[in-house]
Amino acid sequence: MSDMEERFAEIERRLALLEARNAVPAAGANGNSSGARQAEESVVSIAVSNKRYDHGDYEDHIWFDCDYTLSEESKPTRAVKGTIEFMDLFGEVKFRLNVTVNSPMNPGRPLANPGIGFTFNQFMPEHQWMLATDLLDMKIKFVASNMIYSDGTSQVLA
Repeated sequence: MSDMEERFAEIERRLALLEARNAVPAAGANGNSSGARQAEESVVSIAVSNKRYDHGDYEDHIWFDCDYTLSEESKPTRAVKGTIEFMDLFGEVKFRLNVTVNSPMNPGRPLANPGIGFTFNQFMPEHQWMLATDLLDMKIKFVASNMIYSDGTSQVLA
């Protein structure tokens, strides 16, 4: 990645953080103009931005940047395990990606995690959907399954 591309990615990450911090929950909150998609309310909400396709020599990838925000009612966490669900505009899940966030999170403060992705398989319909569908045409939700809190306790959610 060139210096200009790295700089552009950093600016997009910062913009996504600002938008996630200033997002107002409403029925139309998923339709912001930046291309970042804000998830519906849960223990951990997610904003996804900067979806991109990378054609490699041996493998292709789809990458995107995520900003996770722990709900205000939760305790600070050490790690969270869950699934990012990508849905069509009607709420039908089209693709799931298992994720473990090993960085500590504090309630209400976004945690940037750029460069999340997966190896693209052109023969899988869900991968084809992810490639062809714009972020503005998706609903995105993070479903937490396990949480380890900063105080050493843990919780299984799903």
